[in-house]
Amino acid sequence: MIRRLLQRRRMAREHGWSSARLSEYLDRELGPAERERLEAHVRICPQCHRILGTLRSTLRALAGMRPRPVPGLADGIVERLREQG
Repeated sequence: MIRRLLQRRRMAREHGWSSARLSEYLDRELGPAERERLEAHVRICPQCHRILGTLRSTLRALAGMRPRPVPGLADGIVERLREQG
């Protein structure tokens, strides 16, 4: 019983630590020991595994986005500058 309680507390502590560092992990801002700790937690935590997957998908989608030119935007800016100048 005590062993199970200690395991739950450790899991909760690791969950809090890991979930707070998922972005740093993806940005490669964690050191080797921290990366290993987070990866070990993600392997056993379905919630963190799912969140990490969602963050990765979001980053891939954002990286694939291209800005769309707005027709007439440059003309409008030039016109305003002329009016002010």
